[in-house]
Amino acid sequence: MSSSRYQPNDNQRRAIAWNDGPLLVLAGPGSGKTAVLTHRAARLLKEFPDSSVLGLTFTTKAADEMRERLNALIGGRTDRARLCTFHSFSGDILRQHGSHVGIQPDFSVLTLDEDRMAILEYAMTSLKCDTSSIPHDRKNLLVILEYLFRESYDGEPKISGMVPTPPWIPELFLRYCELLQQSNRLCYGGLLYFARKLLSGNAGVARLTRLTWQFICVDEFQDTNRAQYDLLKLLVDDQQPNLFIVADDDQIVYQWNGASPERLLALQDDFNMELVQLPKNYRCPPVIITMANKLIGHNKTRAHDKQPLEANKSIDSAPVLKLKDFPNVDEEVMSIPTAIKQAGWVPGDCVVLARSTKLLVCAAKKLSAHGMTPHLLQRKNEFECASVRWMHAVLKLANARHDREFLRRVCVTWRDFTEISIKVNDVEAAAALNGGDFLRAWVDAASMKIEPDMKTSAKVDPNAIRSLLDRVGHDLVDRLTFMKLLEWFWANRWLDNTLEVEEINTWRELHGTLMQAHSPEHVSLHLYLQEMDLKSKSAARVPDSIPCLTVHGAKGMEFKHVFLIGMADEVFPSYQAVRKGDYSREMEEERRACFVAITRTEETLHMSWAHSYNGYRKNPSRFIEEMGLQSLDSNKLRESGDL
Repeated sequence: MSSSRYQPNDNQRRAIAWNDGPLLVLAGPGSGKTAVLTHRAARLLKEFPDSSVLGLTFTTKAADEMRERLNALIGGRTDRARLCTFHSFSGDILRQHGSHVGIQPDFSVLTLDEDRMAILEYAMTSLKCDTSSIPHDRKNLLVILEYLFRESYDGEPKISGMVPTPPWIPELFLRYCELLQQSNRLCYGGLLYFARKLLSGNAGVARLTRLTWQFICVDEFQDTNRAQYDLLKLLVDDQQPNLFIVADDDQIVYQWNGASPERLLALQDDFNMELVQLPKNYRCPPVIITMANKLIGHNKTRAHDKQPLEANKSIDSAPVLKLKDFPNVDEEVMSIPTAIKQAGWVPGDCVVLARSTKLLVCAAKKLSAHGMTPHLLQRKNEFECASVRWMHAVLKLANARHDREFLRRVCVTWRDFTEISIKVNDVEAAAALNGGDFLRAWVDAASMKIEPDMKTSAKVDPNAIRSLLDRVGHDLVDRLTFMKLLEWFWANRWLDNTLEVEEINTWRELHGTLMQAHSPEHVSLHLYLQEMDLKSKSAARVPDSIPCLTVHGAKGMEFKHVFLIGMADEVFPSYQAVRKGDYSREMEEERRACFVAITRTEETLHMSWAHSYNGYRKNPSRFIEEMGLQSLDSNKLRESGDL
């Protein structure tokens, strides 16, 4: 909605007009929180020419959306606003001041488990404590390390959430962090750890950071883990806490990542925050709002003074709600394309939601079989196409020209791309005679292997390969005009396959959002690579495709027609939650996830369940009854515009 047409309600207007001091905005789904955030930021920037706004959120998608809206409101990009994730902001301050904690500006981000595993294995070799009780499964050790990072662990002998604390944990954790520092490589947890260590240990840097960002706002605060919250507290001025928080305790669905209902309570105690509530929902039909209020009312850990959602959308004459049961999963998912065709809906207006990815895969197959295009959203931390992976690896070697691991990756991806083998040891030896520059030595070695009549099963033209190496030599070895190299690389086709086209398009889109977030003239190669590593490489959704999302992945989105499948006990809610009981921590999170799922609905909601999943008989989800609906007999259809 354009700024000229935006008419905030009284509570929204109060939040937008908020200047100094701490404010908590409890914003229900569909209540216009993004508009409130961006309009307030735009107002502050316009009214106070010397002001600056830092907006922190949890996904790059949310940050990109806020940035796009803000730019539209202020008529162009501004350097006085930084809208980013917690991890991206941590990267910012480590690039500027990380040397105080041993981190150099050109650090790289570890995106693969195998890279973190290699550092973990090396850390294990130098421990002096008794290691006999350390789990042999290294993946479990990575899980433990992730937990420690989330909980703001600093190497203390005792951990409150891990009683008794194994005696080897402090030494292993600190050794792992030491190796991150020495190698100048940071995992996601390490970004927050060293940023927090920097701000807590260096009063000058902390003061400068607070002076840089006068107004701080946080979107979806309920998703914060302890490490993120501790970092936030270091950013806020104790004397003048200009902290603007948007949250909803009914949408806490990331407890596995350290989110906690107790954190909102701690926030209010720590900052003595004023409260504004946004209960009016402008997205969902009234029947959905009634269901959502009934459902979430069964949770006991909600804020005591929380106002229920209010419907602000007129009732459509068409049926809003459909609930149906099926004998098996196959018939359940088959009903989705049938319903879409019968109603004559545009496929891109629909979404399929489920608690598990396994169910979504079944639904996607059925959509494909009926001539529709499903879009299964799965995070990709790295590119997969050989040519694209090689270009990404070359950029990383250009950024760290003495890094043997990046050299190894360039050699491996080059072989996958061209089927030409170049030995790492040969390049190392040549580089020793050339100042230790691995990139220059590699380009020389690769160029010598290109012959006019050579053939590769990858069907890459030798002349094209030579041109590519010449461009790398010109734009990366002799100078650092990497953006010109990328534009040229993207404009060509190297392997002539659909994956390459898809991933080049994905890279170009990520590049575009990165350039919107930073002034192009200030984007160094190491900043570019760090920001790229924090972004998912998943392909963008193609037009008219049908998203197939987990209920967690759908958070923050909205769709005209929602198909929520798998509404059976031990499926949604999960088996673990059912075992724990109706008012357990696990069940309350499942209930919040269901609340999130149904409030994605703009027009119609189709809920369904099967009598059998994976060969086991199931009962309808208890959430159906908690919404005020009666469970159904087989093949009976309920259509409703009211409850």
